[in-house]
This record gives sequence, C-alpha cells and structure tokens, in this order.
Amino acid sequence: MHEGAIAAALTGLMILLFLGSWRSTLIIMIEIPLAILFSLTALSWLGETINVMTLGGLALAVGILVDDGTVTLENINWHLEQGKSLQQALMDGARQIVVPAFVTLLCICIVFAPLFQLAGVAGYLFRPLAEAVTFALLGSFLLSRTWCRLLPTICCSHGTMRLTATMHRRGSVAGLRRDEPEIH
Repeated sequence: MHEGAIAAALTGLMILLFLGSWRSTLIIMIEIPLAILFSLTALSWLGETINVMTLGGLALAVGILVDDGTVTLENINWHLEQGKSLQQALMDGARQIVVPAFVTLLCICIVFAPLFQLAGVAGYLFRPLAEAVTFALLGSFLLSRTWCRLLPTICCSHGTMRLTATMHRRGSVAGLRRDEPEIH
C-alpha cells in the first residue's frame, strides 16, 4: 500500500510538471483509479481474483491510462487557444481524437488477444493479465471521453471557474483558473 501511494504521488508530480496545471493533474489523477476500478469490477464479474498477474496487467496499463486523459485535455486546450468557446472546444477536441484513441485501444487490445486462446497452465497464468489490461484500457477510453470533458463543464456551469488556455514556459497547457464568468 505504501509503494502504491509513492507511485501515485510521483505520477501526479510528473503530470503536474508536464501540464503545469494542478486542476488538469487532478482530473487525470482521478481518472486513473476510476479506470483501475472499472477493470477490477470487470475482473470480478469474470470470477478473477486480484493476484500477481492481474496487478501486473494493471501496472502495464497505467502509462496508457495517463496518456488518454492528457491527450484529451491538451487537445481541448488547443481548441480553446484557437478562440473557440468552451462548449465548442470540448466537442471539437473530443471529436478530433476519438478515432485515433479508439484505434490505439484496438491495437493494444489486439496484442493481448492471443493470450485469451492459451490453454492449460499458460492460459491460467496469462489470461487474467490480458483481461486486466484490456478492461483498464477500455475504462480509460470511456473515462477520457466523459470525465475529462465533464469536469470542466461542471466547473464552468457554476460560474466560479472557467477553462482557459494558460501559457507555460514549455508551451501551452490546459488549466482551470478562478475568473469571472464569460459573457456570451
């Protein structure tokens, strides 16, 4: 448990350093455990237990879980920098990357497809790993299409925060800041 907390803190720190926004980091750091919870729920429905192989599969998937949310937020930010409204940037940003993200999901899942056909001891060992990776990636794909778009919308609907394009010394990053509501 202690090592998991250290890993989560280091992952959050790296995301914060690259995105430059603690709110964007928070969105992604909440998405990761939700995708893992999705995977664990699906594994439970299939009668699998948490063991070394399922945990190994989840560890393999964590890097891609971070990428899904990051790419979504960065693309939304790019559309905001082009001068689009928040709602239009959210829709255009998500629509623009849905096909590449889905193709990436399929390519990674296809790599693990042969593991589902293994029989005997090898199948008993490696099938849970493939299931864990596949379900975590599926959960991440669904969350990056919903969660990464939902939170900025909720924050903006209350008028207390709005999604703005902030500039960072490394380039543009997505961020939420307290500001007056936009007048439409």
